[in-house]
Amino acid sequence: MLTLVTLVVLVIGAVATLGFMVYAGFPTSPSRWFAFFLFAAWALLPYALLATAVRWRPSNRVSHSVLGVAAALMSGFSILGLYSAFVAHPDPQSALVLVFLPLWQLVGSLPFLGMSRYLARRTEVERA
Repeated sequence: MLTLVTLVVLVIGAVATLGFMVYAGFPTSPSRWFAFFLFAAWALLPYALLATAVRWRPSNRVSHSVLGVAAALMSGFSILGLYSAFVAHPDPQSALVLVFLPLWQLVGSLPFLGMSRYLARRTEVERA
């Protein structure tokens, strides 16, 4: 159940990210669609990485809880940041958020991924 909740939170964050991308500028020509898909792939990479980690982790409740917290923080702060950049305080440089936010998400998720891996391995050792 925890895995499902975590994946739903990640899907909400990913859909919100795509929604803000479309809100920021819907592509009108084929060349812009190509750039849109490249930016979408980059923007969704942290969500895909965390979803993959959630699916591949052993059934350890504590390990999944750490990944759930990471998903909630990543999705929540991303939605707030994108809302601030594109809706609340629009600026000509707001699109740079789409370049740097995935990088910050990847760096921010690394401690959670490491902690989840450590807790999963520790539990496996304790069971053996």
